[in-house]
Amino acid sequence: MSQARAERMFGVPVSRILKNPLTWVSTLTLAAICVAYLNVFAYWKYYWFLRDGYYSHGVLVPFLALYMVWMRREEIRQTAIRPSMWGIPVVALALALRVLGHLTQSSTIASISFIILVYGIVGLLAGWRHARLVWFPILFLGFMMPVPATIFDEISQPAQEWSTIIANGILKTIGYETRRIGNVILIPGGFDLDVGVPCSGFKMLVSMATFAFFFAYYIGVALWRQALLVLLALPLALVINGLRIALIGIVGTKYGEQAGYTFHDWSGYLVLVVAFAVLFQLGRWLGWQR
Repeated sequence: MSQARAERMFGVPVSRILKNPLTWVSTLTLAAICVAYLNVFAYWKYYWFLRDGYYSHGVLVPFLALYMVWMRREEIRQTAIRPSMWGIPVVALALALRVLGHLTQSSTIASISFIILVYGIVGLLAGWRHARLVWFPILFLGFMMPVPATIFDEISQPAQEWSTIIANGILKTIGYETRRIGNVILIPGGFDLDVGVPCSGFKMLVSMATFAFFFAYYIGVALWRQALLVLLALPLALVINGLRIALIGIVGTKYGEQAGYTFHDWSGYLVLVVAFAVLFQLGRWLGWQR
């Protein structure tokens, strides 16, 4: 970035910014905060890149959040920067929660504290008008964080059951004489399906919810239409996951057990594309014209 362009962006000479002690204090403070959250960042990274994990979408969330901020760049540029000392109590609360999360070994509390911290820093350095403009992208960062185990169990078990019911219904509809026992679908003379937790649909639910919130913000329709899009995305995720399970059963029955397992490994990407395509069509139906 050229010096002239930087001066137009900030409205003051860059040299004055660099000579301002507050600039260096803020930089050192942010560096110290990053160090304080290193363990939290490492925790997120572990779950993002965990093989067969549920949060591989998490690595994209910060970039999507930044894009949402960029979408409002004109409003942000036209809003005067008015740092507020009231951001200090918010930052202090966030750091207190970080300490509490460390003492109680609660990654959830530590993760929540990060969101509060970002919001407080924006208010402190830019002012609350800026904070109001970017509150949703900041809150959106929560999608990159693993949910607590209790919430995971509460969501994954019903999702597992519904995915099994939907898959069994699809197979019966196209002529397979299946029998469902709990979360197991028996296909006479075919490839039996044991719908375990990894196939419960939780990953699809989280991924779809993440993208649905981003997409609803992106299309910029009325608030009730945005909420409706998000609500429709959740049952859509279960239906798509049930379709995937049914397809695994069909492939395994027609082409053998090994083919079924192979299709199981890469079919998640296929059905995710289908889910996104359907979500785009829902956006059109709700008034998205772009």
